[in-house]
Amino acid sequence: MEQTFNRQRINMISWLSYFFTGALVSTLGIVIGPVSQAFGKDPGFIGQMFTLMNIGLFLPIMISGVLMRRFNLGKQLITGSAVSVLTCVALFLMPTITMFGIGVFLIGAASGIMMSIGSYLVVRINEDPKKRSANLILTDFFFALAGVVLSLLLGYLFQHGASWLAMYGVMAVLSLAMIVLCVGQKFPSIPQVADSKPGSESQQHHWGVSVWVLCFALFAFLLAEPIFTMWLPSWLKEHFGMAADSAAFYITTYWTVKSIGLFVNQFTVRFVKLRTYLLLSAIVGLACLATAANSANPTLILICAGLFGFCNSGLFSGIMSYGSLQVKNSPPTLTSALLTIGTIGTLIFSTLSSLVYSRYGLFWALNTATLAYVCLLAALIIASVSSKAEALEQQSAH
Repeated sequence: MEQTFNRQRINMISWLSYFFTGALVSTLGIVIGPVSQAFGKDPGFIGQMFTLMNIGLFLPIMISGVLMRRFNLGKQLITGSAVSVLTCVALFLMPTITMFGIGVFLIGAASGIMMSIGSYLVVRINEDPKKRSANLILTDFFFALAGVVLSLLLGYLFQHGASWLAMYGVMAVLSLAMIVLCVGQKFPSIPQVADSKPGSESQQHHWGVSVWVLCFALFAFLLAEPIFTMWLPSWLKEHFGMAADSAAFYITTYWTVKSIGLFVNQFTVRFVKLRTYLLLSAIVGLACLATAANSANPTLILICAGLFGFCNSGLFSGIMSYGSLQVKNSPPTLTSALLTIGTIGTLIFSTLSSLVYSRYGLFWALNTATLAYVCLLAALIIASVSSKAEALEQQSAH
C-alpha cells in the first residue's frame, strides 16, 4: 500500500494545505480595513465577524479523526476546495455583509479540512522521528511563507485601489490548485483501530499523560502568538507614536524571520533532539517576548520581535511531531486531538485579549501573550519529564 502513492505529490498537498490556511489567517489585519470601508462598518465589528472563520476552521479539525477514518482523504480535500471555490464565486456575485459572514465561515471550514489532513499526511508518510519532525517544520514553513507573500501582494493591490474581493480571488485560485493536485492521486490508507473503540479507556491509557500536556502546550502557543501579532502594532503606535506602516513593519519582520527559521530548522531537528530543541526555543522565545512587550527601546523591540519569530518557527510543528511520537503508531485521532485543543487558542485569542484590553488596558492585553507563553514553557517541561517518545525510539532501534 505504501508504494501506491506519490510521496512528492502528497508533500505538495500538505504544503498547499498550510499555505492556504496561512493565507487566510495571517492576513486578517490587512483585509479588515478594506472590508470595513466597503460595508461602512466599524473595524471592530468586522473583526468579530472573522470569529465565524475561526469557528469554521475549528469544527472540521475537531471531528477530523472521525472523518479521516470514514471518508477518503482525497475526496474530503476536493469537496472542501470545491466549496471554497463556489463560496468565493458567490462573494463576487453577491458581495453583501450577510454573504461575507457565510463566506468566511465556509472558507474557514475548508481550511480546517486542509490543515487537519495536511498535518496527518506528513505524520503518516514519515515513520522516522527525525524526518517526521523535519518535514512537519518544512510544511509549517509554507504557513509563514503565505503570511509574507500575501501581506506584500494584498498590501500592493489594496494600495492601488483593488477591492477587498481580491483576497478571495486568491483563495479561489489556491483552492483550484488543491483540486488539481488531488484529482487522480492515491492517498495513504488510514490504520483502523482493532478491538478498541476510538476514545476508549484502553486507547486513552495508551496515549499517556504527555500527549494531553502537549495538547495544552499547543493551545498556549496558538493563544500567545496571535495575541502578540494583534496587539504589538497598537502598542507601538500608542507608546512610541509610530505611523501605521512603521508599526506594521515589526509584524512583517516577525513573519519574515519566522519563515527563515522554518526553512533552517527543518535541518536543525535532524541533529538536535526534538525535546531539547523545543525547550531551548521556548526559553529563548519567552525572554524575547517578555522584552518586546516591556521594553522602552523600539530598536530592541524590533530585534526581539525577529528573534521571537525565529524561536517560534518550529514550535507548532515540533509540538505536533513530539505529540505523535508519544505513540508507536500515531492514529489520526491523536493528530485531531492535538489540533482541536490547540486551535481553541486561535478561536478565543481575539475575544480573550479584547476583554483584557477593555478591563486592564493595552499593556496587559499584549502581556496576555507573555503569560500564555509561560504556560507553554511549563507544559513543555512537564511533557519532557513524562515523555514516552525517547523510550519508543530506542525500542524501534533494537
